[in-house]
Amino acid sequence: MSGLNNVPEFSKYFRAVSPSEININKEDIFYRDKYNDIINYIKLILTKNQDITLKGYIEPKGAILINVNPGTDILDFLRLISINYYIDFIEFNKKDVIKTPDDFFKSLNSISRLLRDNLEEKADTINEKRLFLIDQKLFHNQNFKEKNLLDIFIRAQHTNKISFNCNELGIILVWINYNLQEIKGLLNNLYNTFDLFIKINMLNKIERETVLRDFLENNPKVVFDISAIVNNTENWEVKDIKQLLKVGILRHFLNYELNNTSNEITDSLLNLIKSGEYLPSISTKSLEITNVKDIREEGVESENVYPKKVKESVDQIKNIDNFVDDIREMRISEFMLNQLYENAASKNYNELIIIIDKLNKNDPLEENDRKLLAKYPFILNDSPNMTQINLEKAKKRVDRIKQAFGK
Repeated sequence: MSGLNNVPEFSKYFRAVSPSEININKEDIFYRDKYNDIINYIKLILTKNQDITLKGYIEPKGAILINVNPGTDILDFLRLISINYYIDFIEFNKKDVIKTPDDFFKSLNSISRLLRDNLEEKADTINEKRLFLIDQKLFHNQNFKEKNLLDIFIRAQHTNKISFNCNELGIILVWINYNLQEIKGLLNNLYNTFDLFIKINMLNKIERETVLRDFLENNPKVVFDISAIVNNTENWEVKDIKQLLKVGILRHFLNYELNNTSNEITDSLLNLIKSGEYLPSISTKSLEITNVKDIREEGVESENVYPKKVKESVDQIKNIDNFVDDIREMRISEFMLNQLYENAASKNYNELIIIIDKLNKNDPLEENDRKLLAKYPFILNDSPNMTQINLEKAKKRVDRIKQAFGK
């Protein structure tokens, strides 16, 4: 592959990476069912004597199109394939493509001819394959907003402006697309260019739970509520979830007193999500549209299914939940919150500890408990575990002050 790297037109916009230069741990990959389709296809293309029965029906072109959502580990998976099968990995020189986008598009025809000529010359002497990756994420940049690389490539193949059989040239073309609407507009000519179109769906609830459970198994010192995180990461992808966990652990360790008290990071993770201080890769706008649609559909269904009295009870529960959420939204400055906790700890520490324990166990509250909560409503800003930690820290500060004044 070094020959291509020495050709200026190619090396400006692409680079060939040897498998020995790639460092990917297979344990970091979350394996999906659709990944099997990818690896089985690549195995087929790599097989020298391909199935004679298959050739009676179709001659593989050596190109597949994959639609995924942002935040998957598909690129790492492809690099791992490069390592395992020891095949060169060709990818964009991102910096130069972004720097001169117009020149890049103008050079596509000459690059395709270069690939065809260069590889055809060596086809008889070198019996090897190369994994050629086209990652469209690069083209989400503003400079490419009016350019559709997939459309350009498919139309050029159809009109023979860019024409070559990847399989014959020793290339396995893997095209990664993130916009399903683009593909739907090209269906007429899609299979003239690609052997397969593979759509990788968003992680479902069980898969997100598996990602989180695997993380806990590999990091036994960390503790968090899997169900709580799963319920708050709908439409999130693998890398989003893993990065959230890393940031949550960092936040946890930045709080020295909390770190010494507990290794439970559920509250840190939920605070990152709800505050918007960590955002997933998927478009927030598209999520909002989906959520509005779901809410409307659920509203229609509930009108038909629930009897009136049951619906009223559900609405009351929702109002209570909304009330608690409103309290949690009323954030107080850290200095003022410390003062409030110290006041509560100095006057009603034992009673509040009992109430917090009841809240944690979802036990019913007595009338005196509710009156005390009304006196200290700020303790509802956080979960029972976090509230208990804050109250205990306040009690220690109060005791140190009393000791200093000989009380």
